[in-house]
Amino acid sequence: MSPRLILILAAIASVLAAAGALYWKGRHDDAVRERPKTEAALAKAAVAGLETQGARDSAQRVELVVRQRDAANDTVTQLTAKALTSEDGNAPLNPDRAARLRAADDSLCLAAPGLAGCAAGGDAR
Repeated sequence: MSPRLILILAAIASVLAAAGALYWKGRHDDAVRERPKTEAALAKAAVAGLETQGARDSAQRVELVVRQRDAANDTVTQLTAKALTSEDGNAPLNPDRAARLRAADDSLCLAAPGLAGCAAGGDAR
């Protein structure tokens, strides 16, 4: 092989190596430039997933509360109808039972002073 051919091949190899290096450097620089955008997009996706999960959980809690409210309303309606047609609805309440009911009300007021019907200042007695 002649020195001239070796020199030409070395020059071609150098040009190809430089072109490859520039290509890979450009790809690397572009990846570095795009990394914050990619991370921001991933963070937004994570937040959107959490928001969706929160909305789903809230909807389930609301549905549960609505079902409980409807069940309570049905129970109150049934009990009210029974109380209005009760035979002893106009009879005086047994004093022992009245005392037990008053004690239960007092314990509720002590546990939660803000309940309607509790004595002002949180003093149930």
